This record gives sequence, structure tokens and C-alpha cells, in this order.
Amino acid sequence: MNLIKLDESLYLGKGRERKCYIHPHDFQKVIKIVYRKDQGLNQNEMEYSYIQYLKKNKKEFSHITNCYGLVNTNIGKGFVFDRVLDFDNTQSKSFKELVLNSFFSKDEELKLIEDLKQYIFKNNIIFVDIALSNILCKKIDENSYKLILTDGIGGKRYGLKSKLYQYSKVFTKYKVLKQWKKFLKRYEKVSSMKDLNK
Repeated sequence: MNLIKLDESLYLGKGRERKCYIHPHDFQKVIKIVYRKDQGLNQNEMEYSYIQYLKKNKKEFSHITNCYGLVNTNIGKGFVFDRVLDFDNTQSKSFKELVLNSFFSKDEELKLIEDLKQYIFKNNIIFVDIALSNILCKKIDENSYKLILTDGIGGKRYGLKSKLYQYSKVFTKYKVLKQWKKFLKRYEKVSSMKDLNK
């Protein structure tokens, strides 16, 4: 496996466990690298395993990023994911940023959320990271947008629960509904912050 060289010019940002870099050989991909190994989990491996499960079960990927496997870099091993770009190849903005800046009307925000909900419930997608900063708003054309989940797909840690959520329809539906309710509460919280700034 060839070594991929990453530097700060390719750096996009970081979360609780991973740093994200633009792939130097493909600007439409990113490489996520674990930088905190004291958490007792590896979100890269969890997401890759879950995405393989979704592929095996022929689920749609219209509102989540695909994962293409492991690569070696000069700063450690990483996994390659789709990069969320607008139709003009500019970096998509986070839903949180757009909500806080009142980019959309309330009705438009709710339509985007309903579209995401239809996708999640149709495909029984488990997402544990409900932060609006990790949900990107992809501009499809001049007048159309959709929300893309970029983090926390599948679960937080390996164990009996993660197996049940994947292979038991009852537990999966329970988890999907539970997380969706949490997401709606988070959205309302962010939306209320916007209202306070008026």
C-alpha cells in the first residue's frame, strides 16, 4: 500500500476523535485519521463496518458518505470517505452554520429535515452523532439542497447493542427513532440560538 503524504494545506477540520484531510490525489474524497486513541473505540472502523453492512443490504447512500477503505499516510492510517461538495465543487457548508445565519426560512429548514427523515427511516440508518456541525448541506443546483450525514454512522462502540442495532429490526427501529428525536431537539436548540441573535 503506497504512502499518501498529508500536510496542513489539506486539513479540513477535526472532531472528538478524528482529523479530516482532503485526499491529495482526489479532491472529491477525504481521509479521516484517528488522533485520540485513548477513547477505547475507533470511529473509522465502526463506520467502515456499518457501511459494509449497508452495502450488503443494498441500502441507499443518497444522504450519507461512502467509505472506500483503509490507506496509509505519513501521519498514520486513515479511511477514505466521500467529500461533500456543492454542484460547483465548492465545500458544502454545515447545517448548523446555515441555520445560525438564517440562510433558509424555517419552512425550508423543515423541508430539508423531512427529506432526511424519509431517507433515514426508509433505510433504517443508525446515526449517533446528532451535531448539526457534522451534517452538511449539499447544494445540488442553484435552487436545491439536501442534508448529508458525515459522522457517527452506525454506533459508538462495538458490543452486543451494536450487533442488535444492526441485525434486529425491532432494536434498529427503536434506535433510529430514539436518535431522530435527539436530533430534532438539537435542531430546535440551535434554531433558538439563532432567534436570540435577532
